[in-house]
Amino acid sequence: NGLWLGSVLAQLQNLTYAEQLLISRVRRNKCIVQVSSGMHKMKANVIAFENPMPKIYQRLPPPIDDLDEVLAFIYTGPCRPSPEDMERTPLLVCRNKVSEALEWLVLNHADYRNMDIAYDNLESYPENGPPVMVTYRKAFENKNPESVSAFDNEKEEGVDDGPCPFVVNG
Repeated sequence: NGLWLGSVLAQLQNLTYAEQLLISRVRRNKCIVQVSSGMHKMKANVIAFENPMPKIYQRLPPPIDDLDEVLAFIYTGPCRPSPEDMERTPLLVCRNKVSEALEWLVLNHADYRNMDIAYDNLESYPENGPPVMVTYRKAFENKNPESVSAFDNEKEEGVDDGPCPFVVNG
């Protein structure tokens, strides 16, 4: 959450947004993630809604079906996402990274000490892909015309290469 003082341990560094959801014991929010791609640039927004009944897990990661209840992934762009586009999104899950993070947390974090790592659930997640279905919607630009300044003359928002930046709202 960006509030850690000092250096972040290797097991917890560079976790994607989806991987962070998988290692979180408390599920407080429902999220809609929209990844917008123009012809060259990509950006992402996350809208989080409060879950009326927070869920506390004793086994992590949760079953893959549970994630469908709290996470939606919408991809907008001129064409369907390529494998290279998907690698840039904040919703990829790498099972090894999730497993290493959970093993470290069980050994070193008081709130995870009595938690069980669900390796059977972990095996149901894709090795290097999004944990939920991707909904595609055709769009030729990744800017909302209503939110563009009169002085904004860029055709697209986002970055050309590297990880897709994203903003969490809500």
